[in-house]
Amino acid sequence: MARRKVEEKNYPELIEAAEERITSLSAELKQEKANLKQLKKDQIRYEAMVEKQQKQAEIQKAAELLVASGKSLEEIEEFLAN
Repeated sequence: MARRKVEEKNYPELIEAAEERITSLSAELKQEKANLKQLKKDQIRYEAMVEKQQKQAEIQKAAELLVASGKSLEEIEEFLAN
């Protein structure tokens, strides 16, 4: 097995730079994880909001149809009960 040739370098400076980069990347990763967590929470809230808006639109449409039918609420209840 061949040994790797070691060159003359400023090892303390290179080691310090690598450690700083690792620290920086770790902080960046932590921030991205927090961002991802918030995005997932926001997605859940958004989907709930869209669902609520769709239900409201359906209720509005039903109310419009009720008014347009010219029938009373009692007549419609009786019709739906049968």
